[in-house]
Amino acid sequence: MRANAVIVAAALAAGVFATPAAADVLPDRAQAVGYLETGGPGVARAAEAALLGTPADLQDFLATGRQRARDDDDRVLVTQALTTGGPVTKRAAQQALDGTIEDVRAFLATGQAQARVADDRIAVGQAMSTGGPVVNARAQKALDGTPADVRAFLETGLQQARDTDERITANQALAAGGPEVQAAAQTALDGTPDDIRYFLSRWRQVAADGDAEVAAVQAQLDGAKVAAANHRPLVVRLAAERATQIAADARKANVDRLAAQQAAAQHDAQVAAGAAADAAQQARDAAARAAQAKADNDKLLTDAADPALTVPNGRRASVYLLRTGGAAVKNAARTALSGSDDDVVTFVRSGLIAAQETDDRAAVAAIAADPAARAGLRQAARDALAGPYAGVAGLLRTGDYPGRDTDDRVEVNQIMAAGGPATKSAAQQALDGTVADVRAFLATGRFVARTHDLRIKVAQSLSEGPEVNAVAQGVLDGPESFLQPYLDNDLGKARARDAFTAGHVAKVNALVAEVNALRS
Repeated sequence: MRANAVIVAAALAAGVFATPAAADVLPDRAQAVGYLETGGPGVARAAEAALLGTPADLQDFLATGRQRARDDDDRVLVTQALTTGGPVTKRAAQQALDGTIEDVRAFLATGQAQARVADDRIAVGQAMSTGGPVVNARAQKALDGTPADVRAFLETGLQQARDTDERITANQALAAGGPEVQAAAQTALDGTPDDIRYFLSRWRQVAADGDAEVAAVQAQLDGAKVAAANHRPLVVRLAAERATQIAADARKANVDRLAAQQAAAQHDAQVAAGAAADAAQQARDAAARAAQAKADNDKLLTDAADPALTVPNGRRASVYLLRTGGAAVKNAARTALSGSDDDVVTFVRSGLIAAQETDDRAAVAAIAADPAARAGLRQAARDALAGPYAGVAGLLRTGDYPGRDTDDRVEVNQIMAAGGPATKSAAQQALDGTVADVRAFLATGRFVARTHDLRIKVAQSLSEGPEVNAVAQGVLDGPESFLQPYLDNDLGKARARDAFTAGHVAKVNALVAEVNALRS
């Protein structure tokens, strides 16, 4: 864009000007630009078409077209409310869409807010129907207050109240449960609200089943001891067989539980991975569209060197730059789009490049003041600011400065020293390659390698234990965002559950062995 502005300026140096717009059109243009910037999607599209069209198009837009486009935008907003709102909002939105445009406007002006208040109260009532004592008390307080109190309860207060109720429930389990429930409850209470939720939703039952298993095997042992003392070997044998079967059934139940848990985790992870892949593709598509739009705009500015195209291309370019430029470029584009043909020529001839320089100098000044930037880059930014614009533009375009290659290699070595095997390998390959290889590693390769390293660490944990395996399989099937949280938090918790289970199994096996010892 900077090069295009220079080319156009040179081509127009002879002073080619277009016929200025009528003075009474300029206020209309300024008004339409305001709608372009602040209107909804339909209004913005209609404003753009009017600004790039004839004076008659502009007048038609302001007279009737803007309102038609706004009506379309309003219907889109009501349709969105119909899709995302609660039951009262959905009903009110459908009634508005089935009615007149005045009904649509009334819904957006007041009806939507009123319906949301009603939906919020319904949501609070639903929370009360399933909540504990703290949820119910705080929900009632919210219902007795203002709509803002109800909204605040739903946004933050409800979860806080649930956390408190869940702590109460976990403490009740601690007080009333068997030894294994008590141990699991205490571990959860010493952790986070998520740990408490996991205990209540899954592990409390596992621990309760463990307590029941120990009690059942202990009962068989006690009976076998009495039978052995009374010289009743058949009863002892039956007790030993029952104890062995109780333990075997419990082990199978735990295997089945973990298999179901793993299958559910893998399914959820695959769904999340699909969503992440879709989001990544959408981001790539958006980047491609943005790149194409910039290329199209650059061509508009290049072709604007033709006097016959200066005004139409300049106006089209100003629309794009009003949306995407820096602060100074936006201001210059706004002035051009709101102004006369001569204003557009001035924008293309000199205003754009002057505004771009202002924005670029601001960007380089930010680099110079950034304490996180490399010292060499900050000094290069200060030097560029003290010199002509070419140095400023060059620094932003290339990022080059004296000593950059050395700094890059130092950073690659630091990453290699701290990274895993995939990172070390990729970093060494970059260092053994060209300057471009080093820069590519720092720009993207390091992140790809880090993901590989994280996956390696997760895969290495698969053999640690059943609980770890059940969680890790889901993580490996999920998106990249699952990896680090697993290694930082979930792995340690799964290891603790495996240790808990191992302790329980050792206790049961000792009891079963004691029963079987009585058979001899």
